[in-house]
Amino acid sequence: MTTPVPAGAAESAGPARQAARALRQEEIAGARIGARLRVLLIPIVMAAVLYWVPDDTVWLIEACLLVVLAMGAVQIALLSDRHFRPWYLHVAVAVEMGAVGLGMFGGHIFFDPPWPPHTILDGGVVVYFFFFLALVALDFSPWLVLWAGAVAAAIWSAGVLWIASLPESVAGIPPGATLDEALALLQHPHFVDLDVWAQDILAIGITTVAMAAVVLRARRLLARQIAAARERSNLARHFSPNMVDALARQDSPLAEVRRQEVAVMFVDVVGFTRLSERLGADGTIDLLRALHRRLERIVFEHRGTFDKFLGDGIMATFGTPEPRPDDAANALRAGLDVVEEAAVWNGERSRAGREPVRLSVGLHFGEAVLGDVGSTRRLEYAVLGDTVNVAARLEELTRALGVTLAASDALVGKAGLSDTGLVDAGDRSLRGRDGAIRVWTAAPRPDGGSGR
Repeated sequence: MTTPVPAGAAESAGPARQAARALRQEEIAGARIGARLRVLLIPIVMAAVLYWVPDDTVWLIEACLLVVLAMGAVQIALLSDRHFRPWYLHVAVAVEMGAVGLGMFGGHIFFDPPWPPHTILDGGVVVYFFFFLALVALDFSPWLVLWAGAVAAAIWSAGVLWIASLPESVAGIPPGATLDEALALLQHPHFVDLDVWAQDILAIGITTVAMAAVVLRARRLLARQIAAARERSNLARHFSPNMVDALARQDSPLAEVRRQEVAVMFVDVVGFTRLSERLGADGTIDLLRALHRRLERIVFEHRGTFDKFLGDGIMATFGTPEPRPDDAANALRAGLDVVEEAAVWNGERSRAGREPVRLSVGLHFGEAVLGDVGSTRRLEYAVLGDTVNVAARLEELTRALGVTLAASDALVGKAGLSDTGLVDAGDRSLRGRDGAIRVWTAAPRPDGGSGR
């Protein structure tokens, strides 16, 4: 199994696109939630305004709130992965904030209510900007939050400064004023307290920055989760699912070179060269994909690890990266399942008018060397040693013995399984190795079983 090492931005383009797409989807989902909350809450605000505002200005306020309601409905319709554009939300925020500001100050611009516009500043209506800031934060975009805060501060400042510029307005307390003079100004119906305005702008700014920071942190957490999910997905391509959690919890579980006992399984297609010649390029690829899917399922079901694909075969290990007491038993069960799966698969191929595929399986158990090998640009987690060589030679031996599976006595004895249907083939010599080892074999039954 291979572990690519990042070598530049080009190699990270795929993960970067995945992260960007996930963040985009979160922005769309958050914006959709905010739009739905607008549609849900604005009618409640409209009902309250009808109760609180007794004069004709109420209809301007209601019209402005209807604009906000309509913008929410439009966003719900447009917020999809296909139609979404980030500038939509910036325009929507500007329109909504503008409508809110017009609802606050427009009554005194277009109508002549009985009370002065200065009363707007005493009613605490600035809190509605904070309400919209909270909704914008759901859009999961720190830049949009900053934009919303800037628009809110600009609109509120424009309204306050417009009121302060009116001829009858008294803006601020002059320097050197006595306490009595200051109190008199504070009670003046046309007084505009610029210090309070400055505090409002400061509050909007602090809230905006804090919300943007929260959204930015949430985005970074999401990016980490995406990276972790991608890493787990990559691990799952090599390790059985029950091993992924153990690997994900450790910083560098594969870096240490060590010796330990493992079970090794080789699976190969007998006569693959001639078979591929008859099948052609497309047929060969289809065959290998079907074969690898079946072998992958069997290996993972028995807590094995894919070491590597070998073209028309595989090498799998049981007990890597961490050993288990039942590694030999899992390997033997996996090998027998491969024999059975081959018989079932060939039955399906026969019914479809296709020629059968003969598989050969070699299994051995013993000590091996485990660790990363390769260059700084590409690493491979390798399982090396005599145990691997013996398993490969046992897979070759199946051809001479006319069987589908050959397992060493070391593995069969360690597995401790009964009623496996294995046949004692006696001591056998292996190519390139001195001495002989005791071998057990299995072959599929005519009825498609494995002999177990």
